[in-house]
Amino acid sequence: MTALITAYFEVGKNKDITNLSKYFAPSQYFTKFDESPPYTRQDSDDAFVYEQARFANISDYEYKIDDLRIDVVGFMAIATFYLNYKGVFVNDYSFEGSTVGGRSRVTMVVGKFGDQWKIVHHHVSRFEDLKKSA
Repeated sequence: MTALITAYFEVGKNKDITNLSKYFAPSQYFTKFDESPPYTRQDSDDAFVYEQARFANISDYEYKIDDLRIDVVGFMAIATFYLNYKGVFVNDYSFEGSTVGGRSRVTMVVGKFGDQWKIVHHHVSRFEDLKKSA
């Protein structure tokens, strides 16, 4: 399970974005809520498009998974953790870059499909920027 989660975020570092969908459960079972627009529930096709765009446009991507907890219940598992990330978002149209980063709470519900674990639900919610609230 840890390997699946790590491999998913490694996509952002190694830019193997065409393989993102291999981490998702079949489309009829997959949903995602994200901290980035659109703030609607995404199906696997939508999530694939938005994740591809996000990972394709970030360079020098680094991440750290903190306090990973995995609870396996039969053929399902629930992983919760904190994700720290940073990188440079590059606007391909203007060739400008801006530093991005943050800390988010992440929940992944993972199901067993045959002999493989796949993400069934992925929920990300960002911690409020502490600088803004000070």
